[in-house]
Order: sequence, then C-alpha cells, then structure tokens
Amino acid sequence: MSFIKRKLGKKDKGGESEAPMTEAQNDEVFKNIDFGKEGEGNEPPEDKKKLWSKVSGLIGKDTMSLVSLPVYFFEPLTVLESQVEPLRFVHFIEKACTLENSMDRMVYITAFNISLFSSYVRTAKPFNPLLGETYEYIPKSGNYRTFCEQVSHHPPIGVAETSSDKFNLQQESWITTKFWGNSVDIFSIGNNHLYLNDFGDHYTWKVPQSCCHNIIIGKMWIEHHGQMTITNHKTGEKAVLNFQKSGWFDGTTRKVNGEIFDSNGRKRFLVSGRWNEYIVITKLDDHGVKFDEFTIWKAENDPAVANNKWKLGTFLQSLNEMTPEYEKILPPTDSRLRSDRRYLEMQENKIANKEKNRIEEKEREKRRERERTGQVWTPRYFKKVDDPVFGYRWLFNGEYWKERNERIRAFESQNNISSKLSSMSLTDESISTPDTATSGFSSISSNDGSMASDGFKGERKITYTTTNTNTAGHSSH
Repeated sequence: MSFIKRKLGKKDKGGESEAPMTEAQNDEVFKNIDFGKEGEGNEPPEDKKKLWSKVSGLIGKDTMSLVSLPVYFFEPLTVLESQVEPLRFVHFIEKACTLENSMDRMVYITAFNISLFSSYVRTAKPFNPLLGETYEYIPKSGNYRTFCEQVSHHPPIGVAETSSDKFNLQQESWITTKFWGNSVDIFSIGNNHLYLNDFGDHYTWKVPQSCCHNIIIGKMWIEHHGQMTITNHKTGEKAVLNFQKSGWFDGTTRKVNGEIFDSNGRKRFLVSGRWNEYIVITKLDDHGVKFDEFTIWKAENDPAVANNKWKLGTFLQSLNEMTPEYEKILPPTDSRLRSDRRYLEMQENKIANKEKNRIEEKEREKRRERERTGQVWTPRYFKKVDDPVFGYRWLFNGEYWKERNERIRAFESQNNISSKLSSMSLTDESISTPDTATSGFSSISSNDGSMASDGFKGERKITYTTTNTNTAGHSSH
C-alpha cells in the first residue's frame, strides 16, 4: 500500500481539498483518463495498481460524479431510483401517521431514518442521472406514489416527491465526493422534508457522511458516520443521532446511538443499535430514569440478495421491472429505459460502456450548446424558490401525474382496453403474464441498429425473455 500512501497528500496532513471544478475544467482534467480495454470487463482487473495509475492525479477532487468510470463500478440502478430505496421502510412513516402522541411519532420517524441505512452497504455505484431524467414508482399496494427528476447537473441534484393520503415526503439528493486514493468520502448536502397531513407535523433532516473504503487495495466496504438531527418544526421536538465512525475493532462498526428530546428540551428516549441490524428504544421518565425498553426494528434476511451479483434485494429488483404495457406509458426520460443501465443489467459490459460513453458525450454537447447560446436549463416539474427558514425549497407542480394519466388514456383508447395502470403497480398480475413480466430482456435493436441519441428509449424492438435474468424479481410490498 506504500504507493497509495505516497499520494494521499493533503488528507493525511489534515489539509483541505481543492475547490470544486467547473464543468469546463472537469472536461479538461478528465478527457485523457481512459480505462481502455480494462473498462470493458465484467469485473475490475485483478491488478488494481493499473487503476491507480489512471486516477492518482485526482486526489482531493470530486471524481465520482465527474469522471467517466467503467461500468464494472456500477449497479443497474440510477441515483433517482436509489432515492426510492428508503421507501422499503415506509411502514415506519405510515405507523407514525396513526399515533396521537407527537413523541411517539418522532420515535417512528427516527426508526425510519436509521433503518434505511441498512440498504446502503453495497459498494457498486448507481448511474448519474442525465439532466431532465425522471423516474416514477407506484408500489403494488398503491398506498403512495413517487416521482423523481434530475433538476441540476453541476452540482448534481435530484428531487424525489412521494405523496399519499397521510404524508408527503420530499428528498433532495445533492451529493459531493472527495477521492483520497484508496477511499472516497461522500457528503450529502440535500435537505429532506416530511409532512404528516393529519397532524401538521413538518420534519427535516440531512443525511450524515459516508465513506467507501478499499477502492484500490483490499475488500471494499461502506460506513456511515456523523450526526443526524431530525426536527419537528411544529412541536420543537428533536432526535439527535450519532453514527459512529469505525475503530480498529468490530465492536465499533456500524453502531448508532442518540437521544430524543421533547419540546422543552428534556430527554425522553434513548436510541441505540447497529444501523444494519437493529434499533433499540429506551424510554425515560420525568427524572431521566430508564423504565422501559423495546426493539423497534430488526433487519430481516432477503434471499434475493444472494441471487444476483449486485446484492439487490426484492424491493430494489422491483424498481426496474417493466411489462410491455407499462413501458408504453412511461415517458422516454424514465431511468428504466436508459440503454447503458439496461445493458449492464444484462451483463453486456462492453456494449454498456459504449452506450455510457456515447450518452455522456451527447450530454456534454448539449451543455456546450447551452453555454454557447446562453440558454439556462429549467426543470420541467420542480421549481426552486427562496425560503426564509431553509434558504430554498423545491416546489413540485404536479404536472407529471396529469401527463401520465393522459398517456394511459391514449394507450387504453388505442388498444381498446382498461389497463388499470393508473392505480396498479407495474408488477400487478392483472396487467402482466408470466411470459412478459420481467425486468430483463434478451435483445434491444432499432431499425438502423442504433439507440436513441439521448440514451433513452428510441424506436426499437424489444424481445422479452420468459425466464427472468439474475436481477429479475417481483415486488412483495
């Protein structure tokens, strides 16, 4: 590891990293980084020192969002799809919506915010969304619906809006990274807002820091560390959580502890556990004495994780599921339709890399054209507005769901059917058959043998397999 230690420079000395680069500077710095034939493999090369020789000059830079990495670093999901991942644990929010006591509601919102990290142990990277890329998700139960849009490219920001009769959740994915040779620090800048409609509660929080270790040498692993404060702005109640940074011994790994305070600042609950395994809540009386304790969450094994190379569980596999009917009502900007992502899902890495490079170059061309003409990008479904408390907010205009209903009506009219796509999940049995319900596919082709120029669905033929690929799965939620 000495060849890495000599390069760590500023971080080893406690110094600060360099200022973020502009997109033009990024083009100049990264244009000569070429992973060559090694980038076409299904796995990273065994001799990772070759990778180090290509990226050793990037110490302290935000490489993960800017440099063009080979697809073997990726999983077949986009960052927009990853924003839906916390909804694996939406039952905690739904439970909070049924509780009359505001402190009890805070306990369940706290459990939601800890348990979701159990999903973030995978080391593969999701694809960066294209500017204007979208993603929709409606679970089979139909108890909520989520829409995501990539509203900015530099910095990369995606906004997800989840709504139901009982709550509204808005998540802002705004990530920066710093590359330190054998590790990457990941910082989340985005704000998260949750409203419980029946009570008028308004919760906010930011996600703590993460780190991906052993990128070049050793086995990669993820940890989350730092403080998270969840605030109920209606009542003044707070949960203050500390995700502990790992030490030399296993006993410190993935531990979380914290305290929940009432509106008068009195400590009412203690929180402890491991964010990937369990959460214990301890009640305190008016004198701060413990008098009750219970386990509010314990992780369950998902057999599907072992059945695919990216360790994607049942819920995550469902994010890409798509029947032929469902595909017809998706907009061309939906993450499911990205050609590079879909080829990676098929483990066609060579084609996936070519598609990824082509898509990225097309995006750079669009950006240069906007700069040349002075055009300013405007998101289609979200508007950024000033806010006296939080500095800014993203307002969702709701137009996406109106457009979706129009696409469904047009599809039903053309085919003289009632698809029930407006209320059903893409995996619902009423709109799919064993021969068509699959998240994989056997071939993609167009009349001229090329994909759509922006990397999304073009006029192409899709031949669906009758046997699911390794990443196929059915929603169980």
